[in-house]
Amino acid sequence: MGDDFGELYSAYLPRVLNFMRVRVGDTGLAEDLTATVFERAFAHQRALRTEEAFAGWLFRIARNTLAEHFRRRGRRGDALPLDDALEFPTDTPEPEELVHRREELERLVGALRTLSQREQDIVTLRFVAGLTNRAVAQAMHLSEGNVAVILYRALRRLRGQLGERDG
Repeated sequence: MGDDFGELYSAYLPRVLNFMRVRVGDTGLAEDLTATVFERAFAHQRALRTEEAFAGWLFRIARNTLAEHFRRRGRRGDALPLDDALEFPTDTPEPEELVHRREELERLVGALRTLSQREQDIVTLRFVAGLTNRAVAQAMHLSEGNVAVILYRALRRLRGQLGERDG
């Protein structure tokens, strides 16, 4: 994979960084953890059998790096600092729109907190990191069908919770 690694790095860097930002809530720390992920991926790239499996393999390394970070800090590896995601800057210039988006994000974060850790991981990998169900399955050591069912149920629960507040 040697020469292709640079291309894969460029393609996946924003996804891994966004995943880490949501999980740790600190951009500097997210950048450090992302660097660690790519260092480990580069060092072990020979373990990857096919390039198609790269996304799942890379995010498995990312999840393991994150779990190791939380263990070192003495925090539970399943704790998700979703509140910190509220601090991400937006590119919307209108103050009213910023307030509306922040309120919506607060509602979403509150609803996400009600999901199990596995459901939170799957939703984050799918929608923050932008992985396919197949890549999420590889990263989570689940079948693709299992990921689809868990994602469907989690999204249905989120829709129900967010809809209840509207009505």
